[in-house]
Amino acid sequence: MPGSSDDYVRVMPVDEIAEAEIYEFEVDGEPRILTRVGDEIFACDGICTHEYAELAEGEIEDHVVYCPLHGSGFDLRTGAVTSLPAVTPLPIYDVKIEGGQVFVSRRPRGESGA
Repeated sequence: MPGSSDDYVRVMPVDEIAEAEIYEFEVDGEPRILTRVGDEIFACDGICTHEYAELAEGEIEDHVVYCPLHGSGFDLRTGAVTSLPAVTPLPIYDVKIEGGQVFVSRRPRGESGA
């Protein structure tokens, strides 16, 4: 059932997430990152789609995460590429807050379970 607790993993307390800071975490061995922009919290893949680089080492500006290697930008709301050299969108994960904790979906937005 979509939205069940098995579809989400607890990441950290919501009040520990600072504006434009990047927090690394893993889901099933896959690197992800979490960040806050204003009142919104976003989660996405932790590796750039252009070339292997850890986005946790990048920077957040407005709603864009920039890769530390070549400067590719990705919109945190949609995963869309905002600056080259990347051309493949970044997988984005749904975020929910329950009991003061941040939970992130196991599967990317738009990908249904088997």
